[in-house]
Amino acid sequence: MSRGSLVLSITLLAILFGCLAPPNRITGTNYPAEGAPFIASRAQAISALDTLPEQPNLIQRVVLIGDAGVPMDSEPVLLELTRWSDVAPELTTVVFLGDNVYPAGIEEDAIQEGEAVMRKQIASTAADRIFIPGNHDWGHAGTDRLLRQQAYVDANGSQFIPRNGCPGPTLRTIVSPLKGRTRGITLVVFDIDPWYFGEDALIGCDGINTPEELGNELAHHLVNHQDRWVIVAAHHPLRTGGPHGGFSRGPVLDFVTGAIYYIFGTLQDTVEEKYQAIMAPIEAALASAPPLLYAAGHDHNLQVMEGDGLADYQVVSGAGATIRVGDGHVTDIDETLFAHGHAGFMVVDFIATELGETALLHVIETDHAAPVFSIDMGSH
Repeated sequence: MSRGSLVLSITLLAILFGCLAPPNRITGTNYPAEGAPFIASRAQAISALDTLPEQPNLIQRVVLIGDAGVPMDSEPVLLELTRWSDVAPELTTVVFLGDNVYPAGIEEDAIQEGEAVMRKQIASTAADRIFIPGNHDWGHAGTDRLLRQQAYVDANGSQFIPRNGCPGPTLRTIVSPLKGRTRGITLVVFDIDPWYFGEDALIGCDGINTPEELGNELAHHLVNHQDRWVIVAAHHPLRTGGPHGGFSRGPVLDFVTGAIYYIFGTLQDTVEEKYQAIMAPIEAALASAPPLLYAAGHDHNLQVMEGDGLADYQVVSGAGATIRVGDGHVTDIDETLFAHGHAGFMVVDFIATELGETALLHVIETDHAAPVFSIDMGSH
């Protein structure tokens, strides 16, 4: 084959796979790490305190970090995580938002390598650690790889939820309500991947066999905990201006992912019909009693968004591994307050004030001593 024929063939394949990718691609300006972030003019940002990460009047800190499953030897994000989580580990909970081991979970022929990846994340903080599964932790192969990760997490002083390949929802009380001190903080976690990879395991999941049943149970928990601060966390976002929301991954990766979509029929993008069908009852549940925050990973960037009636705010915090952030590939959508394709994570500080208590949201990026974006999510 001549060079011209080869180029023509590759071009035709790129066009073919590009056409086979999910519909409803979104367009917009990319905000990569080397450039400035997008900050909406309506965003009511607050100045970061000079004392951060030492927060005065701290009730509890919740760190949200996703897609950290391919750390470098000296991973900048994990080093920054240590700085933020270990200043008050007894008052800190770190939630790893899935894709904790790339590329396909803890594989049978690479157990030591997979456990070494988990070890770096666990060792990065002395705070309480909660791990949520992501699609890469499942590894497209039933529950075996997921259960290996769960066992390792259990054996190393951390929590893995939801359990045993079930979708949840699973509740964790981060701080119990205490009269005169705090209204309490509750975390609710779920996973939609059983409907992609592990439907056989659903028979042991306490009657949660369909997205509708998950939505009903989620609504029950949200209604019953309306008097608390509630964070709902999952690997998969509701809204995103990144590639999983239909934004371009760049010509080369659009070609590759187009081929993956052609072969497997899904990229787990929010624009796909199956994704939307799974999320529909979940969104209905959230709308019935919106929590403070809906937190997800999946896209390898940092986004803060308005809640769109499903939460007070939504965040995508999937930039936990520098190597996965790449060229950013994130734009602003209607709900966006902040967007940046930069390595980092999110911090929620619940603090006591003279008027009660409030929740501050900080975007933390590597190479920055202070948060690059902070908002007050509201006082109660």
